[in-house]
Amino acid sequence: MAMEESKAKVGINPEFLPFLKGTHVNSVDESVNISIAMYLFTARKITLARAAELGGKSISEFIQILIDHNIHWAEYSEDHKKQDDETIEFILKEDGKQDGSNK
Repeated sequence: MAMEESKAKVGINPEFLPFLKGTHVNSVDESVNISIAMYLFTARKITLARAAELGGKSISEFIQILIDHNIHWAEYSEDHKKQDDETIEFILKEDGKQDGSNK
C-alpha cells in the first residue's frame, strides 16, 4: 500500500511575508519549511540531518543557516568533556608506557 502525498494548507498572516525572505530561500514555502525544521531541531525533536532533509537543504547548507541565525548546531556537554579528558589521559598514559618499553 503506497502512502499518499498530502500537503497541509496553512494560512500565514500577511504581515509575516516581508520577514520570510532571506539569503538562503527562494520562496515563502521554502522559508516556512526551513523555519519549521530549525524549530524542530532546536527543540531536539529531530536530528540535524533530518532537519536539513526536511528543510530541503544539504547538511552543510543547513548548518550555515543555523550559524547565520546564531543557533548552535553542535552540542558539547559536560559529559562530552569528561569523555574527552578521560581519552586524553588514557592516550598520554599509553604513550608513556610505549616510551618506557622502547628505552
